[in-house]
Amino acid sequence: MMTHSKQPWHILGAGAIGSLWACHLALAGHPVRLILRNPAALQHFSGSIELHTQEAEQHIGMPAELADQGTPIQHLLVTTKSFATASAIASVRHRLTPSSVIVLLQNGMGQQQQLANQLPEIAVYAGTTTEGAYRTGPQQLVHAGRGASWIGPMNALACSQDRAVLDSLLQLPLTTDYDDRIINRLWQKLAINAAINGLTAIHNCRNGQLALDADYRQQMQQLCTEVEQLAAALQQPLFDRPLLEIALQIATATASNFSSMQQDVLHQRHTEIDFINGYICSEAQSLGIDTPHNQALVDTITSMHPHSTEN
Repeated sequence: MMTHSKQPWHILGAGAIGSLWACHLALAGHPVRLILRNPAALQHFSGSIELHTQEAEQHIGMPAELADQGTPIQHLLVTTKSFATASAIASVRHRLTPSSVIVLLQNGMGQQQQLANQLPEIAVYAGTTTEGAYRTGPQQLVHAGRGASWIGPMNALACSQDRAVLDSLLQLPLTTDYDDRIINRLWQKLAINAAINGLTAIHNCRNGQLALDADYRQQMQQLCTEVEQLAAALQQPLFDRPLLEIALQIATATASNFSSMQQDVLHQRHTEIDFINGYICSEAQSLGIDTPHNQALVDTITSMHPHSTEN
């Protein structure tokens, strides 16, 4: 029987965040396999990831495979874009068993609840992270900034499990903690992303520019007011200070960063807007709350990129 200290993990979504966790799991001695999207990606994968940190550069061996393999998946870390979650899980559904564990580590909101409801027989967890990582090539990864991560249960089965099923994630040198009220942290991340990401995309600017430009700050205020109105109606606590204040603080602290949404729009890729500001709008609409500024942002972003479902 596999001990908790050497839990095997499959990583679905081999972008920067997925690759970061894959590297650290492998360095800790856990069996790790990347699940790549198609035969071409697998053919071009070199079998290792080059991890660059402030301290060192390491080449980490990393097996990879396609989703259509038949071997069971015990622990699955999903780091795809939010809009690709359903199709990604569907691609490996035949490999999941009642003893499988799924952890979603993504931006946005809605996909976590949807999956947890769809798979009540499998323990589903969700997480949020502020780790900073980006790829400089297909197998080159830079861990640019240390952050913090939280993981918690999304369905009844996950709530009933001992947190030891996540020991391999919680014990990594990446600062990761368990929170049995993970929805609060997901909402905090959602609110900040709703205030920052879309605006940097439509203005094609770095995060810090939002705090420096008076017009941009006003637009942030309008978005934040609507998010806070919805959160209040849902009795969902956010922060002990106004959302705008928190968002401006984070935009300033990450002043030189480009948001993932800005990069997606710049490169004409499908964005996560439907699962960030779009989620705000749909939840507000169900309660009869108007969110015209968030809706206008969704409409603008949607018009700026091709509406595809490619991940």
